[in-house]
Amino acid sequence: MGVLVLLALGGPVPVCSAQAPPSAVPDLVSAVDAARLYADACAACHGARGDGRGPAARGLGLPRPRDFTAGVFKFRTTPSGSLPSDQDLFRTISQGVAGTWMPAWGTRLTEAECWALVRYIKSFAPTFRTEAPDPPVPLPSPPGRSRELISEGPWVYAVLGCAQCHGERGRGNGPSARRLSDDYGDPIRPYDFTRGAYKNGGSPEALYRTLRTGLSGTPMPALEPSVLAYAGGANADVAGLRRRLPPAEFDGAATYLTREPNAAELAAMSPAALDALVERRLWALVYYIQSLERRPSLPYRLLREDAEAAVGAARTAAGKP
Repeated sequence: MGVLVLLALGGPVPVCSAQAPPSAVPDLVSAVDAARLYADACAACHGARGDGRGPAARGLGLPRPRDFTAGVFKFRTTPSGSLPSDQDLFRTISQGVAGTWMPAWGTRLTEAECWALVRYIKSFAPTFRTEAPDPPVPLPSPPGRSRELISEGPWVYAVLGCAQCHGERGRGNGPSARRLSDDYGDPIRPYDFTRGAYKNGGSPEALYRTLRTGLSGTPMPALEPSVLAYAGGANADVAGLRRRLPPAEFDGAATYLTREPNAAELAAMSPAALDALVERRLWALVYYIQSLERRPSLPYRLLREDAEAAVGAARTAAGKP
């Protein structure tokens, strides 16, 4: 929702921190004038029709405000391609999106107002009337950071081809980075992992959720178990790795693969053992990505400047798409 109205909202009010579904507070939600609340807090950026074309949208640059009418939301606990749950929308409204113009409304609105906005935002997308969100993807408790997981992380990163977009050192400068676009057709930058301040949350659980569910509307896919259950072994096909990795990194990734189960061994694994292997690899990637974060510069800590938004605003000011 638009930041332009932050100054008009007055002093502190109860934080909307609850995660109960809106059906748990029907009387409170029904008492909220959701249309007026949306007009005051959200329409400046997201538009009166929820199409992301509010009067302030152009001045914000890229990424543009979310078009609610499409029913496509990046931040979900539900599988790729699914609608978000009500709790997902509540979390985004209350916590905001770090590094963007979307503020954390949980410090300004009551619980009932947050839930009222969830219901009102859903009214813009016809898909919410014809479809139901898929069940959330299970989010297990993190195993805890360990040297073993972090040391495996670079090889998972290499085998999955993460560097193609995010770069060899996670700086968002991979060879495909300049050619990527989102569902709007706007250019989109792969995230620079060295910055931290992740839009969907930077805790291990939040990063796991992002990797496991993907970011709908962007080139970031969901890392499904089938993707993470790659085969290793002495006969692993490493031609693709050789083409895209520097020699030293290729040698490390190829050595890693020789220690991993081959296709026949994967097929013979029990479901529990295969699940454990997939989870180990995903958590290794989570902790490796976290290890790439650098200490933010003083200007960033003071101003929370977001490079992606700044680049988008500069392109818009220059009249570039």
